[in-house]
Amino acid sequence: MTLDDFLQREIDVGSFPSAVYAIGSSRGIERENALGHAVAVPMRIPATLDTLYDCASITKPLITTTLALQLLDLNSYVRSLLTHTSGMRAWLPLYLYDNYLDAIRDHGPEYEPGTRVIYSDLNFVLLWSMLPNFVELARERILAPLGIEHDAMFNPPTLQRPRIAATEWGQRYEAKMAAVSDQRSEIRDQRHSDQRSAVSGQGQRLFAQRDGLIWGETHDGNSHFAGGTAGNAGLFATARAIFRLAQSWTNAELLPRALVDEATSNLTPNLEDARGLGWQKPTGSLATSMLTDRAYGHTGFTGTSVWIEPERDRIMVLLTNRVHPCAAPIAMQRIRGEFHRWVLRKC
Repeated sequence: MTLDDFLQREIDVGSFPSAVYAIGSSRGIERENALGHAVAVPMRIPATLDTLYDCASITKPLITTTLALQLLDLNSYVRSLLTHTSGMRAWLPLYLYDNYLDAIRDHGPEYEPGTRVIYSDLNFVLLWSMLPNFVELARERILAPLGIEHDAMFNPPTLQRPRIAATEWGQRYEAKMAAVSDQRSEIRDQRHSDQRSAVSGQGQRLFAQRDGLIWGETHDGNSHFAGGTAGNAGLFATARAIFRLAQSWTNAELLPRALVDEATSNLTPNLEDARGLGWQKPTGSLATSMLTDRAYGHTGFTGTSVWIEPERDRIMVLLTNRVHPCAAPIAMQRIRGEFHRWVLRKC
């Protein structure tokens, strides 16, 4: 079975409507292809190598981390945000509050900093708040120098919609998460006060839940209601552009080699999850058990991933829109693992 056969089979069984991949080394792309439909409902638009995908959380290492390492003082607090050891809870529906930063201050802390790794969007919202003019900085310091500003962007213009992969129909998945978060916050706060928390009382912001097809705007609610990005998501890009961003890390083009090596090392060796500065490290999961300890990468909720294997000089990019038209549970980690095994075996 070829790689294309494998991905087409996953499309046929409904794991995702489309997949685009780019595989290569520090020298460049060696193999790429596009399969399936970038938009499956209410119309059908085939995926191509020029399709822009909502990259979701791979925005974190490729854009936000790069800017943080370029521009911020890497003190212990910033490092705790980048390694997800800050003590913040995993997620909050920040768009329900009057102010994102106040909400994180009041409701984000959940455990003692430095004692656990809890992967948290809140960490990257805080980093975003430290980087004024975030989108312009990303264009000037990352996208333009790499020559990919036409294939990687935030807030893609409406005219670009035909080349964008659609995501969920409505904000249904996050709406369920927000309801659970609301209940937990209320229970927690009632333990300390007779007053209701800001999640469900004073300080709550009225917002319009997205009911139609999310197509051409970021799927992530916190980024969407922040104007297109909150540092945790929001990047739209082709597989080729994501490969170029990963290649810039492999070749230390935007950061000093020593800083790249540090950022891609395991900086949480005695904790339950392996993290670098902004990057995930292999943990023996279905997606990464075939990778060496030097590998680093990241995944995105919409069905995206990028992993770099320095020992074998492999860059592996797989972009899907697995949340289109609904965010149903699928074995995405297994699929990523099979993709990585095929690349490492055949390429």
